[in-house]
Amino acid sequence: MLITGGRAPVALDLARKFARRGARVVVAESVSAQLCGRSRAVARTHRVPPPRQRPAAFVAALADIVRREEIDLIVPTCEEIFAVSRGLDALPCEVLAAPLQVLRRLHSKWEFIEAARALGLPVPATWLITSPRDLADIPRPYVLKPVFSRFGTQVRTVRDSPPAVHISAEQPWVAQEFLTGQQICTYSVASGGRLLAHAAYATEFTAGPGACIAFEPCDQPEIEAWVRRFVKGFPADGHIAFDFIVTDAGEALPLECNPRATSGVHLLGDELADLMFGALPAQTLRPAADARAMIAMAMFSFGLASVRSRRELRRWTQVVRGSYDVIAVPGDRRPFWAQFAVLGHNLWQAARTHRSPIACSTSDIEWDGQ
Repeated sequence: MLITGGRAPVALDLARKFARRGARVVVAESVSAQLCGRSRAVARTHRVPPPRQRPAAFVAALADIVRREEIDLIVPTCEEIFAVSRGLDALPCEVLAAPLQVLRRLHSKWEFIEAARALGLPVPATWLITSPRDLADIPRPYVLKPVFSRFGTQVRTVRDSPPAVHISAEQPWVAQEFLTGQQICTYSVASGGRLLAHAAYATEFTAGPGACIAFEPCDQPEIEAWVRRFVKGFPADGHIAFDFIVTDAGEALPLECNPRATSGVHLLGDELADLMFGALPAQTLRPAADARAMIAMAMFSFGLASVRSRRELRRWTQVVRGSYDVIAVPGDRRPFWAQFAVLGHNLWQAARTHRSPIACSTSDIEWDGQ
């Protein structure tokens, strides 16, 4: 089987899950710095063209790998999934990805909310913004973000005057009511209207404004019920993930959808590989009660830097002591060193392009509806 997006911790985790289930794992990646290449779980890695800049060449390279390596399943992990989905007809094997028109509706922060609203699901008040004039009557405070964006890097909270950002019909944004409460992330796998796997975890420690780096399952029946209703009514086969806010009043409302693999993968067992291969579980796969995971290097940098009090330090210590590192695991430690190459690549790109390292980490794979 072939995993794309070998730079990502979720790709490394999935490679290990598939390998422990007896699969021969091959990885495709468009940058030289990646996590999977040094893992014992990976039989071979292939360098492929960047999907954002050269989507047709990217798909052609994947098709060639499928034929040469005798691949029976492709599992995309990051935003290269959109390029993979665009080329589904050219890929001679099974692919864990919905058609592009379906992924686009989920990835769009406007179309996703409209799809959920059409299913009768509760959603926050959201407005499509195609001109700065559209902001005049939006009640303050509100959150402003591009229709296509990631990691919360472009989110603005507007309490008074709108920020000076480029908004147009070609580059629309959404305004969303400002909600306070606890942010909960989910990751699920769906097929034929069924929720095959589901994990929910609270956002506590992050790298930057939105990338979670420590993962602990939480019981959120209202959120799982919302996700179950959504996948039953919307053709969302494959990866599907959501960001929710559980408001101070106790209502769970979705902020956006990510139709790709997210960090909830780390909380699910090796059975996740089985169902991606087509095995239908008797019941929805959920995390074990004691599942705890983290990206240790990020916790000792971003996570520790965010600590502002003794109480927060105690909590950070508790999380670090009780979690396993998803990068370096017993019997497969070499990816620990590979993450320094990934970090160095992102820092070099940031210095060269004057963008943030987090933005640079997806510059060759991100998809903004084009």
